[in-house]
Amino acid sequence: MNSAANITDWDDYSLSFQSVMPSQMLALNREVSSYMSGEVADYGCGAGKIIPFLAQQAGVTGYIGIDSAAEMVAKATWMAAKFPQMDSRLICEKIENTTLPPVGSALSINSHYTWPDTKAILQQIYRQLRPGGLFVLATINRNIDMARLLGEAEVEMIAHPHWQQFKDHNMKISQNDGLTLKSLNELISEVQSVGFSVVEAHQKLYLGGLNFLVLEKN
Repeated sequence: MNSAANITDWDDYSLSFQSVMPSQMLALNREVSSYMSGEVADYGCGAGKIIPFLAQQAGVTGYIGIDSAAEMVAKATWMAAKFPQMDSRLICEKIENTTLPPVGSALSINSHYTWPDTKAILQQIYRQLRPGGLFVLATINRNIDMARLLGEAEVEMIAHPHWQQFKDHNMKISQNDGLTLKSLNELISEVQSVGFSVVEAHQKLYLGGLNFLVLEKN
């Protein structure tokens, strides 16, 4: 998470976001984590929901999560403490202000659409990735049908105590006119202009409303 919504909104969202995991989100976290190795940088880490999945990857040696929402980082810190076998570091800072040593792989899940300057941040991520390292970029696109997606998830999550809050926040996010939503082809062109090679690209998740790119630093 980074900017498009007020930072307080991300803080308010942190509890329901951490605890609600519909099957589409579960599938996304599993797929993203399968590409990670070495020390992993998570740009827009939110509540650290990817941490349990990364902890199961034999090739992952560490984790760095970056997010500008203090409550999200607090919850990600709590999550990391549950998996002490993986060396983790959480940074509460805007992505564009963060400098990291070279990392083995990187990910960003539903953060790109909030970035104030998407190309500049992608360039920064490219610089902070080791040559040959993979970067998985997953972000909602213009085809997102949030009402339908949440409707399908409701049959799984309706009894969850934080479901309604999660649902309300996601509808509010999807209705924000300040989001940067790109088609798959537009996103591919952007990442290629930064220097990334596209290893894989699809829209299989979120009922076609999510761009999923596996990128490699040349």
